[in-house]
Amino acid sequence: MKTLTDEQIYRNLQLHLDNFPIGFPATESGVEIEILKFFFTPLEAMIASCLNLAAKSPAKIQKRLMGRFQVELPLDELASNLHKMFMNGCIERSGKEDSPRYSSAMLAIGMFEYHVDHLTKEFVENMQKYFDEAFGDEFFRTSLPQLRTSPHAKAIVPEHHIATYDDIRKFVRNTEKPIQVANCVCKQGEALLGKPCKQTNNYEICLIFGSKSYAARNQAREISKEECLQLLDEAEEKSLVLQPGNSIEPLCICICCGCCCGVLTTAKKYLRPAELFATNYYAEISSEQCIGCGICIDRCQMEAIRLENEIALIDLDRCIGCGLCVTRCPSNAAKLIKKEIETVPPRNAAMLYMNILKEKFGKKKMIMKMLKLLLG
Repeated sequence: MKTLTDEQIYRNLQLHLDNFPIGFPATESGVEIEILKFFFTPLEAMIASCLNLAAKSPAKIQKRLMGRFQVELPLDELASNLHKMFMNGCIERSGKEDSPRYSSAMLAIGMFEYHVDHLTKEFVENMQKYFDEAFGDEFFRTSLPQLRTSPHAKAIVPEHHIATYDDIRKFVRNTEKPIQVANCVCKQGEALLGKPCKQTNNYEICLIFGSKSYAARNQAREISKEECLQLLDEAEEKSLVLQPGNSIEPLCICICCGCCCGVLTTAKKYLRPAELFATNYYAEISSEQCIGCGICIDRCQMEAIRLENEIALIDLDRCIGCGLCVTRCPSNAAKLIKKEIETVPPRNAAMLYMNILKEKFGKKKMIMKMLKLLLG
């Protein structure tokens, strides 16, 4: 067995995870290593270093563990560790129950969200520190974000031709996948820090489509389409932004606020946060119709609206086209405008991450990276 210190084991895993579409960059403070220690024991970190995006059987992972670290681990012991790592929300699992296969999970969307209901104050503080030091730039580095902003249905005027991927209610009505709802990990984290959500006291609002992982870990419950649509109505009422996964067939819909959501709170720290979002709309307010009530200011989660001479003005560098300002405007002064160039999401999550890798490394390196991440 190679003699590696714990720090070397965790650093190897950090470098391994940094090759993924959404990477795991190093920091001067080393907070990323503290996060990995929260997720993995040293042995689990070595096992995780032997996983890639393509799911592998425990037998293949056993061979890789021996080849990479000279660790001889009996197959039943390795299988037990892999099961534990999955149940702890640190890796992905697929395949049948009697023949599971395992693959890597990225930090976000991934390990962070999978720790819903199992957070600690120290872990949340470290995650926020990591977002500020490095991961925020990594998360927003790509022009193809993992989430997109979809407008609330009430904000869309009849003359707009709304694409199916922006019509979330239609997607919910038509999907054949089981729908689940889980607690919001961001809201739970802020509550642990003594900052409960200002928009809603309902934390069970994260929607998941077709996933078996959350249910296997008892982190979600199945709901009907009617219940799902009611949650979308509640989101509009409570001034929450709809952020489905950035693909035509999204795997999730995040329902986000500007006080808790890691995506929105981090984006707001940038000079032009609107550039970081995939959205096909922006808001516009008529100065002739605006009565200066300020309702739109309270509802905007991106701090994109201000009053000037008792007229609401929108900062388009901050507007993400969610439509929250439109849906409750008493004078109908606010409306959504569709962008001239429409952003069409990738077909599925696999295509999304392939395109992110291409942008991150270039086409030639992307192919090599993808082969390495899939095949090892």
